[in-house]
Amino acid sequence: MKRYVLEADKFVIEETFGVISNSQIMYEPNYNVIPGATMPIIIKTEEKREIIQSVWGLKFEGEGEGASEIKQEEIAESEKYLKQLRSLPCLIPISGFYKWKETVSDPLPFYLRILTRDVTAVAGLYNSFKDQDGRIVHTFAVVTMPANPLVEPLDNRMPVIIEEKDFESWLSGDAADMVKKGFSGNYLLPDMSVFRVPELVNDPSNNSKELIQPIPKLRNYDGADEDE
Repeated sequence: MKRYVLEADKFVIEETFGVISNSQIMYEPNYNVIPGATMPIIIKTEEKREIIQSVWGLKFEGEGEGASEIKQEEIAESEKYLKQLRSLPCLIPISGFYKWKETVSDPLPFYLRILTRDVTAVAGLYNSFKDQDGRIVHTFAVVTMPANPLVEPLDNRMPVIIEEKDFESWLSGDAADMVKKGFSGNYLLPDMSVFRVPELVNDPSNNSKELIQPIPKLRNYDGADEDE
């Protein structure tokens, strides 16, 4: 997941994840989230779930550029990541995500989302540390899994989607075991949608609802007409 969208209503996000915040800025729609952007994530402290602002790109103190996504297989084989996941798992609220189809000219952007949800939970892990000015910095990464048949023509990876019934398990200590078992996105197929969107999304400075508007009467990535 290189880019994503979050446009859900504040009430919907808070109701879905069981959190409350007085912030309004945190919930402003973002139609072109890129690594390095500051976005809301859901964490759990000793007392309750919280929604906090975090930078997309997992960093550890003293290290350089952060990882925006990490494969579930890589986490399962890394004691460093497993330790991080045991203590600092998170959920990333998204409305949908982008993938690009490689062509002989420029890549073509597509938007994917779960039709039955205004907001979807993506599996993540985060880290917190103090910067040189003594401020607490939160950063996070997306956990990815092998793509399901709908996503595979565009990319061989997709974000791990966590079901609402599994939110508490993910946030309360079971995340490492869940990753070791592995995830599959095949069960999402009946509720997933994919369609071509304007190439405006290719420019990270563009950020409007226009970016997720379907392009009509074009042929999609598998060669079939999109309205068929």
